[in-house]
Amino acid sequence: MTDLIDPSQIIVRPRPTLLSTFELLVKPIAPVGSGPNVVARTVIQGYFLTIANTSNSDIKVRLQFTATTPELDLTNTVTITDVQGVNDFSDLTPIVGDPKRFIFNLSIGANDTALFTLLPDVSKPEVIKANSLEVRGYVEIALTSPSSSVRLLLTPEHRGTFVPQSFDTVRAPDFDQLVYALPTSTGQSEFTLTGPAKPNKELKLEIKEIEKLVENKLAEILPLTPQTQIPNDLQRVIGLMAQRLDELEQRTVSNGNGRAFIQVEERPSVGHHVVNQ
Repeated sequence: MTDLIDPSQIIVRPRPTLLSTFELLVKPIAPVGSGPNVVARTVIQGYFLTIANTSNSDIKVRLQFTATTPELDLTNTVTITDVQGVNDFSDLTPIVGDPKRFIFNLSIGANDTALFTLLPDVSKPEVIKANSLEVRGYVEIALTSPSSSVRLLLTPEHRGTFVPQSFDTVRAPDFDQLVYALPTSTGQSEFTLTGPAKPNKELKLEIKEIEKLVENKLAEILPLTPQTQIPNDLQRVIGLMAQRLDELEQRTVSNGNGRAFIQVEERPSVGHHVVNQ
């Protein structure tokens, strides 16, 4: 017997939760020519996010970055994640059809803490020479696994470095640093996120397709079921259908519309196999 599809197993994409703003910079802190060069030093600033998983289960989260004016350019940025004490370099993933949004998926073990960073890619000399990178936007976070609620501690920050205008990558001058925490959308560090849910109103179209599949599966199974195994409820429904056909036939004959489509002697008994003539 073919297994039926359980609509309750359909996964609903979780809604992301607003987290914070972000700003990437490789730019003078003051307009060039507005004062002494020491005032117009270049700041290189990135976005840092610490995620603490306080649950006893491994989790998967999805970060979503939205930047409109200007848009994020993956050729000028790099991501670094540190979950197990090793820096993992990667890139954001663009959302197809939406150039303003990018995502990043991250797995965190039970009771573990991860660090995610989005930085200007200063390993490319052209980024430093242009001295004009400035991208602002906002960050959202969603729990993609498990489906239950999970409490997270989220700490977004901006960290930056001040370098002189005549920055030379060959030498290693003594840089000034800046670090400041960003306010979260809730004003708190603790976030309770819920993973993928069971079907809801947003899945009407998908559920209709599942219902069609279930009907097709039932159509395959029921004709193979012996008559003695047909449930009483189904037997009663079939009997009501036969009674309704009789009523329709009598109404057709009494109205003088001629011969009924199915004559009484042509109608099979309930449960008999029908073969088209």
